Amino acid sequence: GNEPCPQPQTSEHLAAVEIMKLTNIIILQNKIDLVKESVALAQYEDIKRFVKGGVADGAPIIPISAQLKYNIDVVCEYIVKRIPVPRRNFIDPPRLIVV
Repeated sequence: GNEPCPQPQTSEHLAAVEIMKLTNIIILQNKIDLVKESVALAQYEDIKRFVKGGVADGAPIIPISAQLKYNIDVVCEYIVKRIPVPRRNFIDPPRLIVV
């Protein structure tokens, strides 16, 4: 529970999202089982401030515990109901974006 929030790699992830021009973004606030509720709420606000004005501004922030499987069902439901299945092009050569 003593890790910084947001994590250092978050900027890199957001840069990759911007490069790939992704529009369907979910922010997962993981390891909430390791901190007190007040700390989790403060981290939530930190995340909102961190992404404000950027590509992830307005994206849902879902608090989860991967270890305890807390809110994993919420993540799955959001993906299934809110993120459209992309159209696939099976004619053109495949592309791979490397960041």
